[in-house]
Amino acid sequence: MCGIAGIWHLDNAPLYKEKLVRFTDALLHRGPDGGGYHIDSQLSLGLGHRRLSILDLSPTGSQPMPFANERYWIVFNGEVFNFLEIRAELLNKGYTFQSDSDTEVVLAAYHQWGEACLHKFNGMWAFAIWDTEKQTLFLARDRFGVKPLYYLHIPQQIFAFASETIAFKQLDGYQRQWNEDHLALLLRNPFGLEGYGHTTFQQTYQLLGGHYLKINAKQPSIQQVRWWNTLDSLPAVAANYEQQVKQFYELFQDATLLRLRSDVPIASALSGGVDSSAVYCMLHQISQSDTLQKLRIPQDWQKAFVATFPDTSIDEKQYAEEVIAYTKGSAEYIVPDYSNLIEEVKNATLLFDSIYLTPLSIVSNIYKEMALKGFKISLDGHGVDEMLLGYPHFSMEAYKYAMAQNDPTAADSYWDTYVQLHPLNSQATLQKPLQTTPKVPKQVPLSTRLYQQFVPEPLKNIYRGMKQQMGVPNDVAQPEPYAATDWLLAHSASTLSTLTNKVIDYSHLNPVDQQLYEAFHLTILPTILRNFDRASMQSSIEIRMPFMDYRLVSYVFGLPLSSKIGNGFTKRILRDAMAQKMPESIRIRKLKIGLNAPMVEWFAGEMATFILDEIHSQAFEQTNLWNAKVLQNFVQDKIKNKSWEWNESTNFWAILNTHLLLKNK
Repeated sequence: MCGIAGIWHLDNAPLYKEKLVRFTDALLHRGPDGGGYHIDSQLSLGLGHRRLSILDLSPTGSQPMPFANERYWIVFNGEVFNFLEIRAELLNKGYTFQSDSDTEVVLAAYHQWGEACLHKFNGMWAFAIWDTEKQTLFLARDRFGVKPLYYLHIPQQIFAFASETIAFKQLDGYQRQWNEDHLALLLRNPFGLEGYGHTTFQQTYQLLGGHYLKINAKQPSIQQVRWWNTLDSLPAVAANYEQQVKQFYELFQDATLLRLRSDVPIASALSGGVDSSAVYCMLHQISQSDTLQKLRIPQDWQKAFVATFPDTSIDEKQYAEEVIAYTKGSAEYIVPDYSNLIEEVKNATLLFDSIYLTPLSIVSNIYKEMALKGFKISLDGHGVDEMLLGYPHFSMEAYKYAMAQNDPTAADSYWDTYVQLHPLNSQATLQKPLQTTPKVPKQVPLSTRLYQQFVPEPLKNIYRGMKQQMGVPNDVAQPEPYAATDWLLAHSASTLSTLTNKVIDYSHLNPVDQQLYEAFHLTILPTILRNFDRASMQSSIEIRMPFMDYRLVSYVFGLPLSSKIGNGFTKRILRDAMAQKMPESIRIRKLKIGLNAPMVEWFAGEMATFILDEIHSQAFEQTNLWNAKVLQNFVQDKIKNKSWEWNESTNFWAILNTHLLLKNK
């Protein structure tokens, strides 16, 4: 895991090392273990690398790394977890290796198979390979975009790339400019950019997951080429559900085992939810096995880190404690220290360099604590919610689909599942309208009534944005407003041009699977992956995600809906696969909380004065994005009466997040 960067002066202007070093070292937090730089002075091209040593801690693992008599040079961020198997295959073909790293295996695989090597890799990566013979730069990203890669391209002038957008602030000769249309879009739908390759900055883009691009000095334009499509890679799935559960477990186990390959200690971020608990309990199962082949695994890999929020509605410590007791594992419980809260929130937000619904400082603190205890890797549970209907609005969509299919039994089950994903004090409110549905005009379909009345407004708007984005081949329509409409000023309704050479048609899927495809590949998950990458790498921690193994993802997308939700549960197949392998109370837990900052409490307490100062600042008032007067009145009332609600705090944070970035550009 590292930070990578590169600069190519396409106009052949000299590239001085100082420029490359400044650009690369903006990513120091991603790789504090060393820096490397390579310049091809003939072509005015430079590659930079900030190293976080994970595999092969010796100098032979340093980058930029040459190969084939320096024909190829690579900068690589991420891990190819099956590198030992690929290395063995390449050894049989006559290759020799100078290091024990996966980086050198990637180079040899590219030399042997060219672009097709990507299909052999099981892992997460973003890399750039410079071919000095063909004078071509090849950039590639893993199937689902776990590892980031951003680029700037001004034809006949410059091509530059980096692991984070913040690096471009240090790119000499380039002045970052905000794209206000994209900022306005994100304020209405914070999930609306990341999965489409666009950013909040002009001329800066992201290489899409499952894509690569090639560029040479003579190209007037570049095209991202899709090399992966999940729907083209669905495996055969057994018709028998019990067999499906067995296959799922085996894939999950092997995905976890592969992600234990490391030369440094491994920890886990444990929330007490089903997903992170399943990962931690799988580690326990692996530790107890004498039959599994445990290759390149460190001695220390079973430490859990748990974020706690005493006296708040989002504290899940009791659930994590059950998991620790069940596995007889060890845990570090992280209690928030609010003594320097404002500075922590501000610093994390500025380093985040993007916009979301909640401050990432809480997430950052988990990984900061890991780093302080000597860890460099965290094994986490991301990806399940977006595949196996983890969010409430998916259950609502399943309910609507069952109603449309005239299946009242399934519909009742899905509705019950939807209700139980909410806190107990909300469930009665959600159930009560079912007893009074005749009061609603009969001409309105029942599914529409339920959707309009009971789905939280933020989820409605995410859903609307997804539906507008679905199936549009050339341009992506803008979603409906996310925040309160009177908060935001009218803005031009721009469209997002497609960056891929091949748009995937998934209209043949049922409505529920369409939403899952969008959430996983285009909207929610790409945004969450970005958030956790930046939050963890602020403290130089690599996150590995067993559920993001492409074999497991492809398997899940090949399953029928009944294997994903049923018997009153979302994530049905995961829960059944982990029967008798994790605490039963956690396995059947339904309440969805998630890892978030306690903003309702913060905004009414520790952050109140800071917020009031910011909303009355000149920078906040002089904007083309929001109605400052309306927001000032709203926020003052909420702080005075300490009456913040969760949805209000997330809507407002997106605006305050944007303000802090614009103010400190």
